[in-house]
Order: sequence, then C-alpha cells, then structure tokens
Amino acid sequence: MNLSKILPAHLKLQFQTVQDFLKNHTKRAYLVGGGVRDIFMKISIKDLDIEVYDIEDKYFDKLMRKLGAVGVGKSFFVYKYGDIDISLPRTEQKNGIGHQAFDVKLCKDEKEASKRRDFTMNAMMVNIFSGELLDFYNGLRSIENKTISLVDEKSFKEDSLRVLRAVQ
Repeated sequence: MNLSKILPAHLKLQFQTVQDFLKNHTKRAYLVGGGVRDIFMKISIKDLDIEVYDIEDKYFDKLMRKLGAVGVGKSFFVYKYGDIDISLPRTEQKNGIGHQAFDVKLCKDEKEASKRRDFTMNAMMVNIFSGELLDFYNGLRSIENKTISLVDEKSFKEDSLRVLRAVQ
C-alpha cells in the first residue's frame, strides 16, 4: 500500500516529511489507529498517528525537536507535527481509579503495543516505508463484517472513555 498516494492533500506533505525524516533512523514506523481504519473504510482521514520503534526515548526526543515536532504528552512520548501525532509504542496497565490511572511503559513489540487499542479495527498498523499491513486482531475482518470487536475485554473495562469512543 502506497500511503502517500491515498492520503488527503492536507496530510501528504506532512506525511512525506515525517517519512523522509524517519527513514534514516528506523525501518519500523507504523501508521496506527483511526487513520488506518479510515483508509480501509474509505472515509475521510483527519489526522494520523505514527508509532516509531527501535529508537530510545532520549534520542527520540532529540529527533522530534530536530523535526520541529512539539511534545504534547511528554510522559507518553507523544509529539505533534502538524496533523500527525508521532509517538513511541507503549503499553498501559491500570493502577488506580479513573481514566488517567495507568502505568505506561515503552514497548518494542508491535503485537503487544497494538493490544492497548480499544477495537480491532483500531489495532491495525501499516508500515510507513513498506506499506505492509499488520493486523494481529483481525481488524480488517471487523471492517468487512461491519462489526465492532474488542481487542481485549479486560483493558476495555479499565478505561471508561473507551465506551464513549465506541458510541462515536
């Protein structure tokens, strides 16, 4: 899949800039979440999320500043470059009450990182360099069947905001 050919005009230049910037630092960077879902559902894409693997957090911070990305979730290693969120992959473990009570840890495995997503259609990943689709939880099948399926029932129950996202 050639992502730059299917992205809307307002995202193409931003995406190509990020893609060109990252290609010298990793081969494992993925478009994740709702943007991937929207591509396969053939609906309008508003923004993109990219997860970057094989880069240590301190170096990632330096790279993001060099790119001109702004940190928006420092404790989660999330940076914004225009309409693109760029982050390191992570896992979340419930540690208290409320939708912010989570221990967050960096992750090096794509399947483990995608397990933190709410629905299977949001757990798909597309490599931004090769276009390869990773679909560990059968999100494409959920889209084709027009169903909403949970990735992990336990983690879904831990975050009350996930129910609101399901309604959306």
